Amino acid sequence: MAMKQRNSPTPTSTHHLNIIVTTMLRSPEYLPEIIKATMKLSHPLLLASCASAIQHQALLNPADSDSCLWRPPPPRLACAIDELGDHQSGANPSTFSKKASRHSHHETQKAPPPSKWEATHHCAGQYCIFTNPGFAHGRGMVAITTSATLPKLKTIEPSHPIPPSYHLSPVPGKGLGMIANHTLSRGAVVTTESPAVLIHRGFLDTTPPAQQHPLLDLAITHLPPALRTAFLAQMGHFGGHRVADILATNSFQMDLGGADGHHYGNFPAVSRFNHDCRPNVGFRVDGRLVHTTTVVRGVAPGEELSISYLDSFESRERRRQRAKMAWGFECACSQCTLGEEAVRGSDARLEEIARIEGLLGDFQAAEVNAALLRKLVKLYRDERLDAGVSGAYTLVALNYNMLGDAKLAVKYAKLAREAVIIERGPEAGDAEAMRELAAAPKEHFTWKARVQR
Repeated sequence: MAMKQRNSPTPTSTHHLNIIVTTMLRSPEYLPEIIKATMKLSHPLLLASCASAIQHQALLNPADSDSCLWRPPPPRLACAIDELGDHQSGANPSTFSKKASRHSHHETQKAPPPSKWEATHHCAGQYCIFTNPGFAHGRGMVAITTSATLPKLKTIEPSHPIPPSYHLSPVPGKGLGMIANHTLSRGAVVTTESPAVLIHRGFLDTTPPAQQHPLLDLAITHLPPALRTAFLAQMGHFGGHRVADILATNSFQMDLGGADGHHYGNFPAVSRFNHDCRPNVGFRVDGRLVHTTTVVRGVAPGEELSISYLDSFESRERRRQRAKMAWGFECACSQCTLGEEAVRGSDARLEEIARIEGLLGDFQAAEVNAALLRKLVKLYRDERLDAGVSGAYTLVALNYNMLGDAKLAVKYAKLAREAVIIERGPEAGDAEAMRELAAAPKEHFTWKARVQR
């Protein structure tokens, strides 16, 4: 795996709801209510990380849990360069760096140009560089994509900056880390960022390095100086061509919609988050391509803020294998450095979570009762899976309603909605579905569905 495909490591709660809807379709008397409920669910085009896709696929087919939603490109190791050259002017790298430094202060004093996407006519096959130096009030953005994508680029809106709640500081064994300035509660937004660089997946998949690398180099020169510096300051783990290495290490899969919408986005500020298999921050990318990070459990002043690069629902051995393969490090987070007995206990809890969620998604399962629902909630709490709890809460809310417990159905529907908003955004269909369940549990199509059996 080459690209950093990071997302909240949990199956979507729409998937959990669909499991129950699918099984209930066996009962024709529920069909009108099912159609009414499912028609209200939306399907926004959100980031699909390899981690969440693996978890989703594992629930659908446990025998095939190694697949990614999109095949990531391999790291490009040929045509290495040490510095980024100015291909437009023919200047050598050191000359370009000095020139950028000398003029950067002067440029920041100018009013930012208007936000407008323009074609540079520098292409490799059908993939061309498009630039918008005025994007986000002069922060800038560059894309390598097809001309068919240009109308979508013109609809992208910049993120709204928020006051920083963290500072960068050295972290032993990790380099720089993001450290909380003050107490942060669950739901607090840490960062919002639009992509600095957007690259079409097909360009990375099919363009030979001899044509790909020069175009990548040239694209980065079109970034405004401050953003160019931030991009080039990112770490690369694979070696070889510098820009390709940065992209391979620090990019997120994104979908701009349509058959030609698969892209990779790079967010320099987000790359400062270090990994933890039990992170205190979750993230999502919305339909505007804005990357948002949100606190998923309370953070104390001075505590490091972390996200998960991996699927937190996999075993310790599997997580470490993926970390080594994708980023060249063996995970040493607190969860992965537990004693062997504790690791076996953790892996067993993860297996039990998968088993219980399978039962809860089966309308015909006779083993489902309130004790099983309480057990699932406790397993999530014991495993500290705060960044991926929305699906579990959704299942628990629906099943309490199916058991005829309106009070607990409402409680967990509200918790599910809060978690869905954190993990997938307020526009996610399940946020509305859980709001409706909380508002009128006895009118919901799942009311006492298990009791009646």
